[in-house]
Amino acid sequence: MKKALLLILCIALATVFLVACADGAAGDDTWTIGITLQNYENPYWAGVFGHVENILTERGINFTILDSQDSAATQISQIEGFITAGVDLIMVHPSDPVAIEDVAGRAMEAGILFMSWDDVMTNSDLNWVLDNEVLGREIGTAAANFINQHYTEDNPAQVAIMNFPMTPILLDRENGIVGALEDIAGGRFEIVARQPALDAATAQSNMETILSAHPDVTIVASIGAGGDIGANEAFMLHFGGEIPDNVGIFSADATLQQLNAILNGEATRVTVGFEGSSLRTAQAVVEVYVGLLSGDNMPRNMLRVKTPMDINNAAEYIADYD
Repeated sequence: MKKALLLILCIALATVFLVACADGAAGDDTWTIGITLQNYENPYWAGVFGHVENILTERGINFTILDSQDSAATQISQIEGFITAGVDLIMVHPSDPVAIEDVAGRAMEAGILFMSWDDVMTNSDLNWVLDNEVLGREIGTAAANFINQHYTEDNPAQVAIMNFPMTPILLDRENGIVGALEDIAGGRFEIVARQPALDAATAQSNMETILSAHPDVTIVASIGAGGDIGANEAFMLHFGGEIPDNVGIFSADATLQQLNAILNGEATRVTVGFEGSSLRTAQAVVEVYVGLLSGDNMPRNMLRVKTPMDINNAAEYIADYD
């Protein structure tokens, strides 16, 4: 029955929001998972959930992955669809965690397990979270150490921040970045621009605008992969493909494109990954799904592992993509 309802849901939503639907092995009365993401166009989410799709399919677990396009109203509608379909587990990367608390509670009242990725929610069985200010401080620390190597108070670095303050956890991340820069690099830098960027195309356009107004910007600190990848493309164009030693981008997410940029001597210098790579993150989150669905004793707030990657260890993690 659940498979039939899931199929109906997939067909109904396919024209606008559907990213992926898979059915388990024939005749296997297996679990059904409904997943809704804040923004599947973001390189990080596309990378992780491409692997999640493959792992769930290999394990014969039914799933639907939807893109809310950063709309809380859309995400509420998607969760309501999952409730109607009678899935076993709903996982949400919230566009607005406060806005979805009510519908999350309704899912739990219906006997559906509910998991939040990145936000600590009240109506949830498990929150898979980072301390985003601490993550921001790791990004900012890497940037500050680089600034201290290449700049002085008499010759300060001009810094651009790629942010997304509309999302509370990403504002926390930005605050951590700026706090670490101030604590460690002192008067050796000046923030001359801040631009929102979740996806690489927007980030590249915004970075080109920044470089037009501030051609001496050499340091970018980004809350995620989109800002990193877009800024790197803009720097590559700006410097004709030859990145000076005093230019650097510092970020989170550790996508394949970011790791390649580090190894190729492009502007990306350090990216803080979670669990190690997109593949390892996908493997880890699927194990969380299975643990919840199996009734394992799991902490309600589960902290994720963070791993800074640079020229010294990027090759180790890029091997996951071979």
